[in-house]
Amino acid sequence: MACEKSKILVFGATGYLGNFMVKASVSLGHPTFAYVRPLLKPNINSNANPPKLGLLKEYEALGVTIIYGELDEYGKLVAALRHVDVVISTLAVPQHLDQLKIIQAMKDAGNIKRFVPSEFGNEVDRVSGLPAFEALLENKRKIRRATEEAGIAFTYVSANSFAAYFVHHLLHPHEKREEVVVFGSGEAKAVLNYEEDVAAYTIKAATDPRVANRVIVLRPPGNIVSEMDLISLWEKKTGRTLKRIYVPEEEIVKLSETAPFPDNIRMAILHNIFIKGDQTSFELTDDDLEASKLFYDHNHTSIDALLDIFLFNPPKPKLASF
Repeated sequence: MACEKSKILVFGATGYLGNFMVKASVSLGHPTFAYVRPLLKPNINSNANPPKLGLLKEYEALGVTIIYGELDEYGKLVAALRHVDVVISTLAVPQHLDQLKIIQAMKDAGNIKRFVPSEFGNEVDRVSGLPAFEALLENKRKIRRATEEAGIAFTYVSANSFAAYFVHHLLHPHEKREEVVVFGSGEAKAVLNYEEDVAAYTIKAATDPRVANRVIVLRPPGNIVSEMDLISLWEKKTGRTLKRIYVPEEEIVKLSETAPFPDNIRMAILHNIFIKGDQTSFELTDDDLEASKLFYDHNHTSIDALLDIFLFNPPKPKLASF
């Protein structure tokens, strides 16, 4: 007899990563729910975001149950949680601390088997950053500690960097530029994971007893790459030579201190990933869970394969919300 699939509720379902997460949940056979702001409810607000309305129609066609509500509507929030087993948050940076409301609601609902808070970046308990980025990391740590204090089973996903986003940001493949910006020396090693894989690994981890109350790190060997490596790979695939424009570390640090929000955070993140190299600053031990080893049957996308996608069938540019 087949094991019954966990019911999964996604917060931030119409956002950048949320889109991938909802579709991965459906693809893996889970009854999937999306908690969405009433602002996007059809026939209620004529000023609703058309692309997101289209996305919700797509979700409904996939069989996703849409629940309309605000995070401040506590009774509605608790009622929604009682329909599901697993909660995955993909809320963007400005809403990270709003997850405290979700945590309290899960505690009161009393039936949630696993919570995955919105992280999907560096392993926050093992790295640090410039002040603008450190503040973001600290908010993620606060959500971790609040989850643990509430006694809710969790899975923390350290997905490192979104590969498609950074290929767009670093290489601008749709514009066919003749030059490329290099941060620092360009030699620091980062971990770039395709967003579809991040979502698939998250769904698998969130429903796997081996990852209960654990951190899972997405660090497949074929996805560890420096900015210079990335540029060289792209040059080989396109047959073009790109002029490298180096931006010194001091300039990035200064921008992280003086640029307006959210540009200051972007600069601090770029420093952490591509100059400091924090995503590979610690060794994984036998006690760590690495996604590609744990879920060896998932055929994840290497950086080389992702660049082929951009070369032959480029996805439309999208922006992630830091």
